[in-house]
Amino acid sequence: MTHDNSNDKQEHGAGQTETDFELEIRFDDETEWPAEDAGNDDNRQPEPENAALEAVNRRIAQLSEAFETKLKYDAHKNKVIDELHQELQEYRDGLVKKYIHSMVTDVIKIIDDIRKFKAYYEPGPITEQTAGRLLEFLEEIAGDLEDLFTWQGITAFTCGVTHFDNTRQRVVKKVETSDPTLDKTIAESMRPGYEWDGKILRPELVTVYVYDFSGKGDRL
Repeated sequence: MTHDNSNDKQEHGAGQTETDFELEIRFDDETEWPAEDAGNDDNRQPEPENAALEAVNRRIAQLSEAFETKLKYDAHKNKVIDELHQELQEYRDGLVKKYIHSMVTDVIKIIDDIRKFKAYYEPGPITEQTAGRLLEFLEEIAGDLEDLFTWQGITAFTCGVTHFDNTRQRVVKKVETSDPTLDKTIAESMRPGYEWDGKILRPELVTVYVYDFSGKGDRL
């Protein structure tokens, strides 16, 4: 009896084909293929911790640069201020010397006049005429000095008021009076006051009446 091997071959072939197909499926499932960019480190995204650290480092570098720029600016500014201050000081010194030079020149003239007067009258005898001339000369000196002040903007003044003004006058002597109407009024102007551009350098020196009632003494 002849055995038909064609069917066995077909069955065997069919079985072999099914087995091979199953192996291919398992092979495809178990194989892990590498990613496309696995070998390229440059394309990797930085980790969150590294990115934050890099941001902090960049910020520190920016702050350091800004701080250095500020230091350079402050140094330049201070240098400019120092130069301007020096120039202003030199200008002030020159202006002060100009005024002082003018005053010194005038004072030297007055000193010369005093010594000339002394040299003229010293050899002769002291007479009443000489004494009178000396008094006149002293008044002339006072006038010359006040003229010198006037040229520099300093003026002499007397208030010319009846009642005492404590803002422009100073009491150097009190005179008691029994007349109550004279209380706190000016008895006499002793020395003029001096002011410079509206500012009191020295108030007028005056004597003032003070009414003494019932033994209570001065009320000024």
